[in-house]
Order: sequence, then C-alpha cells, then structure tokens
Amino acid sequence: MTVTSANDAAQSRRSEPRLAERLERVDHEAEARAVWWRRFGFWFPVAVYAISRIYVLIAGILLAKGQIALPIGLERIRISYPLPADPGYLAAMTNWDGQWYRVIAEEGYPRVLPRVGHGGIDMNPWAFFPVFPLTVGAIMTVTGLPFVVVGPVLSTLVGFAAMFLLFKLIDQAVGRWEAIVAVVATCFYIASPVFSAAYTESAALLLVVAILLLLRARRYWWVAVLLVVLALTRNVVIAMVPVIIAHAVVRWRQGDEGPHPVRFRWGMVALAAWAGVLTLLWPTIVSVVTQTPDAYNQTMLAWNIQTKVKLYMWWNLLYTYWGVVGQGLGILAVAAFTWFMLSKHSWRWGPEIWGWAGAYPGYILLVTSTTPSRVRYALLAFPMTLIIAWFLKLRWWSRWRYWILGAIVIVGAIQMWWWLENYLVIKNLADDLYP
Repeated sequence: MTVTSANDAAQSRRSEPRLAERLERVDHEAEARAVWWRRFGFWFPVAVYAISRIYVLIAGILLAKGQIALPIGLERIRISYPLPADPGYLAAMTNWDGQWYRVIAEEGYPRVLPRVGHGGIDMNPWAFFPVFPLTVGAIMTVTGLPFVVVGPVLSTLVGFAAMFLLFKLIDQAVGRWEAIVAVVATCFYIASPVFSAAYTESAALLLVVAILLLLRARRYWWVAVLLVVLALTRNVVIAMVPVIIAHAVVRWRQGDEGPHPVRFRWGMVALAAWAGVLTLLWPTIVSVVTQTPDAYNQTMLAWNIQTKVKLYMWWNLLYTYWGVVGQGLGILAVAAFTWFMLSKHSWRWGPEIWGWAGAYPGYILLVTSTTPSRVRYALLAFPMTLIIAWFLKLRWWSRWRYWILGAIVIVGAIQMWWWLENYLVIKNLADDLYP
C-alpha cells in the first residue's frame, strides 16, 4: 500500500465518527417546521417501539401455544379466571398480576378484607394500584370489550406515548444520539414484553417521563397533579423527592430562581414534601375504605412482602449466587456507578434525569425484594441507557457504535423471547418464575 492510500484510509476512518455526528446534529427549528408525522422525533421512537411490539406479538402467539391449562384451585398460583391450554396471545398477556387487574376492572375492590385460617389477611386486590385497572374497566364498560382485549391493547398503546415522550425528554436534555440509544435499548430490554401485557409498566414509564418533562419546563402545578396519578399507579413516587430537590438546588446554584426566589424555594420544599406524603396516599385509602388499620401492609404480607428496607436481601442474594466474590463485585458496581454519577459525564443530563438516575436504582435496592420482578422494575431505570450511549461514544468504539447498537437489538430480542417464554407464559408450575 502506498503512503497516499494509507493516509486516505486513515482519513476515511477518522471521518466516519464525524459523519455519524453530522447525522445526529439536529436543526430543531427546521424539524419543528416539518409536518408532525415526518419529524424524526416522532416517527423514530414510534417506529422502533412498533417493531419491538410486532416482535413480541409474533413471539407471544408462538409461545402461548405451550402454556398449560390453568384451572381454579392450583396450589402454587391463584387463578381467578381459568384458562385452557394454548389460550392464545391476548389471554397469555393477562397472566399473573393481569388476573388481579382483571378482578379489579370487573368487580372493583372488596370492602371486607379476606382472612385466612390464622386470622391474617389473605391475598386480595388491594395490593394493586388502581389507575390502570380502573381505566381498563371504564373502557370495557364503554366499548363492551373483554379484559383480555382491553388490558394488553391499552398497555401497548400507552407504550407508544411513553416512547415518544422518552425520546423527547432525552433529545432535549442530552442529545439526539442518547435519545436514539434510550429508545432502542428500552424497547429491546429483556423484560420489555411486559409493555404489551396487562401490567402497569407502560403507564408508569409514561408518567415518570411526563413528570420529568414538566419539571424541566417548570410547570409545577402539573407536576403536583401527575404525582398524584403516579402515586395511584405504582409505588415509586417517593423516588421523585430527590429529583425535585436536585432541580431546586441546580436552579439555586445557577441563580435561576425567578423574580421571587424565596417563594420558589418554599414552593420546591412543598412540592418535595408533597411527593413524600403521596407515598402514604394508597395505604391510607385502603385503610379508610376497608376500615382496617395498616390494611395495605398486612395485605402485602400475604405475598411475603414487607414494606421495610431490604438492602440486606440483595447482599444475601449476591452471596448465595457468587459468594464473597459476588459481594465484592456488588460493591465495585455501586462504587463505579457512584463515580459516574458524580462525574461530568452524568451532569450534562440535567438535574431531573440525573436525580431520577440516582434515586430510582437506590429505591430498588432499598425497598424492593430480590424477586424475579426486579428485572421488570428496572424498566423505569431508563437513564442507565445513557451510560451505554456514553460508552459507545468513546473514541475506541465511536466508529462502530451503530453496529454495536444493532447487536444490542439482536441480543435484546433473544433475551425478550427467553423472558417471555420462561416468565410471562406459564409452561409449568415447578419453578417460582414470574414476571
């Protein structure tokens, strides 16, 4: 090879990352003038999500053929609505918690809590938050459609809105490349088939992203309203407290508190306190309606779930799987994440995304149990995808980043198939595997 050709090849390699950067450079004003459905910020997240949902539909149709019959009276699982073997895609998408949501949608919540032989409270619908099932029930009443249609379809449709807003949030706050990675990685995450099931993940993600967008836009009254809706959708509203504090602190440090800084500070204190108090909203409603003190916590005990700090469970889990080496790796992982969160790499996300990126994983470690559901809970930890985006922009990988992102899609699709087959679809009752 001649010196000239070698230089040309080197120049070509150097130009590839710059070409990718030019493709990701956005003229937001020009895009805003385009017809809404032709804007990249609309069609890209919608298209990626649609492709992932078509894949889940095909996989679900095929895998549902292997589901066993589920009659009432099984020992290892509560069945309120019996299903035959090979019940079809939509019915399979209402497995597990979906049956509880169906009870709420069709019958509502019981006024009297069911008791078991020793006097404790038995499993009952009050363990499940009301926004999703009551919305499904209202649509069923209006349309006459059954739960097995409305539940999965509504969850899937809400996911479209969630992905659109997720792309918008990341695109505005961080950048176009990061928004692309966030949507792709979330749509093809191992537990993302749950977006198509009668579960609350789609609604919860939509609400979390909407609150972060509204907080960035300083629409604080709307934030207060959506915090109530979130508190009645999933028990994660407490994680919004650090987000609000981070938003307030950054505005204070930047001298951007508006014409009435004292009023702003007290308003932020009130908003953070509001998010904290809303954690008690659903437990209070349960106790008042059933006239039973501590009814929610007692109901959760029926699933052996205790509402207290559970960090020790994760510590024990690491030791059970990998011994002392696993615990050491766990400490290193937390230390590495802490370093990243305290570095300039994460500060550019903005205080809202940065606050959620730290608060929600902390919430998972401190509050949730080490059940298989922890994989599903991680869907709301979408800022973790920004670490992937940052890593792929490092100079060692930058020229290959789109190829690596494509590989992430392929690996994710394989994992989604496995998760759907082994967790959501019920093929046997020998294992304690549930979504």
